[in-house]
Amino acid sequence: MEVASDEFLEGGYRATSLERVAETAGFSKGAVYSNFAGKEDLVLAVLDQHFVHRLDNLRAGVQAAAETLDARLAAFTAWWESMVADEEWGVLIMEFASATRDRPLIQEQLAVREQHILSFVTALIEDEVERFGVTLPLSPRDLASVLVALGSGLAFSRMLAPAIPIGVLSDLARILFVDRQAVPVDDPSSRSATPPADQPVS
Repeated sequence: MEVASDEFLEGGYRATSLERVAETAGFSKGAVYSNFAGKEDLVLAVLDQHFVHRLDNLRAGVQAAAETLDARLAAFTAWWESMVADEEWGVLIMEFASATRDRPLIQEQLAVREQHILSFVTALIEDEVERFGVTLPLSPRDLASVLVALGSGLAFSRMLAPAIPIGVLSDLARILFVDRQAVPVDDPSSRSATPPADQPVS
């Protein structure tokens, strides 16, 4: 798995062969096939190992942070920035998804993993909402979907334009989880400036 990760990250999905992985790892091609159905199966296993490790790090970082929203957000920010820094993983995922777009079974497997990530982030949000009594503008699931989609899109955009600020996602999380909580519900400034329908506009 370690050799496969290195080979896929260095050469990409298309250019990496099972023969190359087996040879570099010191195994026969048959030994690889005895554990994986094919190259696609091996890529999925590599991605699983990577993201399980990453998500475990996120949970551990958040849980180890001080019992304040600011500290929890700082832990998330550090994790997010380390994810974006691993640009080669994003490249591998996009290449793999593009190369297998006409393979419904592989696409289904990728979709299952996306749902796993969404469920993981949703559970983290639910924990923090319960812990701090946070009021959110969206359901935890919908908010998780927005954050994951924005994170993926931002990571891709930074591959094309590295000058795009890395902190956009963290800024959004701060607005939703910290800044929004500081505005009292009955604060007139938080209400719409549009007058009621029965009130004439001066």
